[in-house]
Amino acid sequence: MAILVEYENGDGDVVQVDLMESGRGRRGGGGGRWTRMRESWGSIWRLDSNHRLQAPFSLRIRNESGKTLVARNVIPKNWRPNTFYRSIVQYS
Repeated sequence: MAILVEYENGDGDVVQVDLMESGRGRRGGGGGRWTRMRESWGSIWRLDSNHRLQAPFSLRIRNESGKTLVARNVIPKNWRPNTFYRSIVQYS
């Protein structure tokens, strides 16, 4: 899975993105845990998984000034590749 993070606040570069999938208690699933993504290129972050990911997905994003925001269930259960999903969560 690859995520493009568009960050418009000017509060510093994104330095870490974590993904949480649903599926708590599913055998082999990562539900309920944050999984660190890798910076692939530019603002694209990726996760290579050894199991089928279970949506909805939440994202946790940290910038270089140390601020963290969480967009809960920002990617819905019926998500589709090559689709834009938007969150209006802001750093406080």
